[in-house]
Amino acid sequence: MKKELLLATTIAGITLGATSASAVTATFSGNHRVGIEDEDKDSTTATSGTTNENRKSSFAVALEETLDSGTKIAGSFSLMSESSTFNYTGASGITLTFTDGSSLGVLYAAGAHKSHDVAIPGASGEQGITGLSSNSAKLGIDAVGGKNNIGVAWHSAADVAGVEGLSVSLSYSNGDEADVSGNTIAIDSSMAAGATYVTTSGDTTVTLGAGVLGASDNNVSSRLDTDVYHLGVTAVNGDLTVGAGMGAGDYGHDLSSTMQEVADWESVEIGVSYVSGDFTLTASSVDAEATDNATMGGTPSGSADDASKQAVSVDYAVASGVTATLGYANIEQSNEGAASKAQSGTAWYIGTNLSF
Repeated sequence: MKKELLLATTIAGITLGATSASAVTATFSGNHRVGIEDEDKDSTTATSGTTNENRKSSFAVALEETLDSGTKIAGSFSLMSESSTFNYTGASGITLTFTDGSSLGVLYAAGAHKSHDVAIPGASGEQGITGLSSNSAKLGIDAVGGKNNIGVAWHSAADVAGVEGLSVSLSYSNGDEADVSGNTIAIDSSMAAGATYVTTSGDTTVTLGAGVLGASDNNVSSRLDTDVYHLGVTAVNGDLTVGAGMGAGDYGHDLSSTMQEVADWESVEIGVSYVSGDFTLTASSVDAEATDNATMGGTPSGSADDASKQAVSVDYAVASGVTATLGYANIEQSNEGAASKAQSGTAWYIGTNLSF
């Protein structure tokens, strides 16, 4: 990994005209979130209700410098990522930002479609119930992805092609993965694209975002390649933000430990938030369904998996970088048409987030 990053940096420096070997500019950011999360599951077992402390922390470092040519070169890494324990999550690739505002990501960069997932308001807090790994109804309009880490991504500057408010991205990855069989799988290659358009009418700013992803895997038995899309829209008028979006498609792999063939996945999100002084009130809803087969090479059939989450939250800005949150959610899940009572129910959260 270190050799790859060193090689990429050296090549970029020679190509783009770097003449200095002084230290790059480093900045860091992160948070520490502590609270109580309570779950009341629909299951009638003794473990249907639980109350636990919840701790999640992050610490990230960003590196950037401007070369003599005017091109910026950047990278980043995380020491912690939303965990209660130290968990180094690895480093990014290299990003080159050119003088015209466009940028090129090298290594670990594919996935251009997710760069254009509009920010639909979602309730804050850690309230939730863990679902079954076999449930293929992924929540979120961009919940399904897939790329090889050997990839590049190009992002345009704003107002691309002379269209005010338009930006686009393209990416490609290919790792030449060895063929496998059984329930082992890896993404071999992928292509993705995305676009965002921002326009203002009166006091309202509207953002439209869309992305598409096509990816193939290295499992010789797999019937379905990944072929998904998402689109969404948000409107901001003063302190009010509303948004809606959907994602849909097929995918021949699961993002959890269970490998599946998944067809007709669809997820729909809606959300609204309102800011009043130091308070932010948010309400959101997300629903998803998909049909699957747990065996690679099997044809998805039978009853669909379903999942839904409706949530509300109130955030209070106590001080600069300090936010108190109260949240509540109702979660419903079913697997192969049968209710998953141990993965359904209600949950609430109260906690404080310290960010820097």
